[in-house]
Formats: sequence, structure tokens, C-alpha cells
Amino acid sequence: MTTVESAQNFDELLGTSVAASPYEYGTLFQTDGFMGRQRCKNRLRLLKRIDFKLRHILEGGEKVHFVTTGTTISAREKFPFGLLAYHLNRRALVFTSRRILLLHIHATDRPRELVSQLPYASIASVKPSRNSGCAVKLLNRETLNFQHIPGADRKYLVEFLADIVQLTNAPFEQKRGVEQLCPHCFVFVPEHPASCPSCTGKFKSARKAGLLSAIFPGLGGFYLGYRWFAFLEFLGAGGLWYFLIIDPLLGKSVDQSTARVDPEFWMTSAAIIVLAHVVDGMLAYHFGRKGHYPSGEAPLPASLPPFVDRPKPDANALNKLKINRTAPPV
Repeated sequence: MTTVESAQNFDELLGTSVAASPYEYGTLFQTDGFMGRQRCKNRLRLLKRIDFKLRHILEGGEKVHFVTTGTTISAREKFPFGLLAYHLNRRALVFTSRRILLLHIHATDRPRELVSQLPYASIASVKPSRNSGCAVKLLNRETLNFQHIPGADRKYLVEFLADIVQLTNAPFEQKRGVEQLCPHCFVFVPEHPASCPSCTGKFKSARKAGLLSAIFPGLGGFYLGYRWFAFLEFLGAGGLWYFLIIDPLLGKSVDQSTARVDPEFWMTSAAIIVLAHVVDGMLAYHFGRKGHYPSGEAPLPASLPPFVDRPKPDANALNKLKINRTAPPV
């Protein structure tokens, strides 16, 4: 029996000798359009890397119809960090029969700690956006921007989500939006508690991350697990301290005949240092509140959960996802 792990090519998963799985291979691997086969190869590679974790997140009977990559980057992250913010916000977007799962992934598509979900019932409307993605308007009046989606997947996603949401003028009354899941047991945990009320797994503190980065930039990022990004922050902050504080002090101590440094220089240097620390502390706090970071290891079980349904072609699979809402009262 062929599985996602054993398949060398996506064609093997479209045959008859396929092991039971939660994946709708017919919609996952559509080869139509330009470079269709290459897209399917990329999708299989992504699926192989998130498969083990994804199967532990899925609920009983939940099917996966489509997967791709993208980001949910915000303007305040994009402005100071650019491409670095893209890597910090990279997600595997998994469209199931019940919800959209957002799995935090590395640049190599390996899963990281954060997991969140967006129930289809929370979506009010979907439309393409100017920044290589799609804008999903939620019933709580928020807008979620999926960006940096591969070009060939972008159009499909807009059509896929728009087809699910049958009535886009539904009343704005639901408060549910993007929901953060526990990285230990993958249940929805509202707000930002210190531990999961379901499995008691501990979470890292966004406040502590912000305080650490305010003390010295990079400490908060290292605490949250962004080690390469923290290293760059260390370098940047170290450079500021050296050129604005350490080097002038060393120069003064070596050459006693040098004229005293202008006090305005020290005031300006201190203001720049304080601003850098405060801004980095705010950003660390912001990233710390993007989800529930596990405090300590959050190991997955050694074996995959059982799945008894055989993958059968279902021409009406997508029709079953449609949400037919009643029209709002006039």
C-alpha cells in the first residue's frame, strides 16, 4: 500500500493501491494548467514534511483537500524586517473539510511550534489581494491577508474559499476568528494563559519575551526559538553599543589629551540605544502573542493515529463543504 511517506511521485497516490489516509488526493494533485506537474511535486514535498504532525492535529473523519504555503505577515512586521518577517510568518496553509489549519514552518518547510485554525463558518467573503495572495474577511470584521502564495495556487484558493462561502453578506455577529491551538494537544486555547487547560502543557510568556528583548535585543527572540533571527539582532545591537558607547569610551580612556566628548553626543547615543531596545522589546512581545509557544518539549506520539476510511474518489466532495447561510434580516 502506497502512503505519503513512501510515495516517490504523486502519481503513485492517484492509483488504486493506496493506504487509508485523510487526504483527498484527487484535489491535492491536479495537473491541469501550466507547470501543473511541477506544482504537484512541490505539494507532495510539502505534504511529506508536515504529514506526521498534521495527522495528529486532524480530528476524526476530517479530510484534507488542499495544501500550500504562504504568510500572514502584517504591515508593522513587514516594514522593519522585510524578508525576515516573511520567514518568521511562513505557514503551511491546510484546507480541510472543516477549517483552515495554519502550521508554522521553517524555510525548508519543516514544521515549527505554532498551530492555529480558522473555521470556515467564520469567513464572510474572499477576494484576491494586490500583494500576491487573497484577503479573507471574517464575520468579526477582521481581515486576514494570505500573502506570498505560489502564483498557481492563488486563483485556486480564492475560488475554493469563495465556493465554500455561499452568502457573503452574512450578518457580522460571530466573534470567532483565527484560533490558536495548543502545541501539546492541538485543542483551541483562547487568550494567552500560562498553560493549556486541557493537557496542562506549559506555554512561553510573551511578556517575558518582550522584557528580555528590552534588556538586550535578541534575548526575546532566542527565548521564543528564533535563534538565527536572534543572532542577527545580537549583531545589530552589539554594533550600536560598540560604535555609540564602547568605542567613544575606549578612545577617551586611551588618549587623555582628547577633548571631552560633547554631551549632546551621549544624549543622542543614549536615545538611539533606548529606542532600539524598546522597539525590539515591543516586536518580541508582538511575536510572542502570535500563538502558543511550548515551554519545553512538545513531543508527538511515536505512531500515527489510526485512519479507517479508504480514500475513494468523490466528485461531490467540495460541494459538501459549502456553507449556506441565511440572509440577514432586512
